[in-house]
Amino acid sequence: MAEETATATKINFSGDQVTKAAKLLETQGYVTKLDFPEMKDYEWTKQFEQAVDKTFQDSKDDPYLYYERFDFVGGDIDSIIFNMDIIKSREFALEKLADVLNEKIE
Repeated sequence: MAEETATATKINFSGDQVTKAAKLLETQGYVTKLDFPEMKDYEWTKQFEQAVDKTFQDSKDDPYLYYERFDFVGGDIDSIIFNMDIIKSREFALEKLADVLNEKIE
């Protein structure tokens, strides 16, 4: 996994994107492609989670952020970045993502 990131092109994110994500992660506890359409791209999302996490590491707040991709009925695959202080498990994150995107879980 680390090798993938090392060979991938580094993506630069705007301060506005990172700030918006940090606020959403502190309030609603997650971000999806509805907040950032770019999250349709796996590499973009992976690097974005790392950029947002770094901003929290440099502040007094340091939530545990987690990035996950889930498969849904019909073959859709979507991503969520979530704050584990608010959404306590992968299962809850899956349920939240399915609800927000109107997807079906098997």
